[in-house]
Amino acid sequence: MGTHAHGDHRPLTWRRRIRLARRFLTYALAIAPLLGLLRVLPGPVLRAFLVVVVEPVFWLATRGASRRHLAHAFGDALPDAERRRIARAVARNFVRGAGELVELLRHGAGPFLERIDDREARALAERLRGDGSRGFVAITAHLGNWELLGSWFAAAGIVDEIAAVATRHSNPWLDRRIVAFRARLGLATFHREESSRELLRYLKDGHAVAIVPDQDVKNVGGVFIEFFGKPAYTPTGPARLALAAQVPLACGVLVRVEGGRYRLLVSEPIEPDKTAPREAEILRLTKAWSAEIERMIRACPEQWCWFHARWRTTPERLAARGRKPMGAGGDAD
Repeated sequence: MGTHAHGDHRPLTWRRRIRLARRFLTYALAIAPLLGLLRVLPGPVLRAFLVVVVEPVFWLATRGASRRHLAHAFGDALPDAERRRIARAVARNFVRGAGELVELLRHGAGPFLERIDDREARALAERLRGDGSRGFVAITAHLGNWELLGSWFAAAGIVDEIAAVATRHSNPWLDRRIVAFRARLGLATFHREESSRELLRYLKDGHAVAIVPDQDVKNVGGVFIEFFGKPAYTPTGPARLALAAQVPLACGVLVRVEGGRYRLLVSEPIEPDKTAPREAEILRLTKAWSAEIERMIRACPEQWCWFHARWRTTPERLAARGRKPMGAGGDAD
């Protein structure tokens, strides 16, 4: 299976040459050595380093943002003591996920897959596939272990191929490393800024596309909808893809449960209606998948990345970027 990832072909101005040189040095002198060290550290040493050093530092760096966003989402319904508890658990969950990512790099997904309760997901997949020729858009969130979820999809045999839609990293050497890592786990990569024609063809050929659209992403088309009761700028790309390819949307997250195991939570398929007015249908689909993701986060709030500024984009900030939300005369593609 090819990676489906393409290079950046913008002209190399002198300013961009200097920027690329800096990023290469960052990769060569810092990122690559760190990745190499993480891969060779003995397991007990790595786990101790993450728990004793990385987790406290990460918690100190993110606790304020997590508590603010929890207060924004839940208001007085969530006492401050509970917000502090969840913020600490969020940091612990994220660092634990980083350790699991290193284990995936070292040993592949095999040791993890046998610890996943995926009965609901397999039953859903059978309904999604129907006669075996339908693709679908798989939506997940930065909840639990989303990297391992991609590995599960690739290994489960539910579809012949699955690709992740991702933002290209600003460091091209690190981006190649990330694309290669996904390929090792069985996932192709489509970069978000590329033409959607190949992606649509991929879906129509019966493959699956995985998207993680639960964060505030700059420079993508979207619409303001309610998320935890507050207007949040939400990408319409997943809905547009599903509608254009006439394939369903399905939400799923892989959360941690007791005993070092995982459970795959899924939603019912969200089918596009090709007879409905296009923009109204895109709005309906976007609201539907966002509501499912919110439901899953509410079930496991300790495992979502609350330190991310989900409500950062406002109508005023969007206008300052020269963009408009869907339904306001703007191009939301």
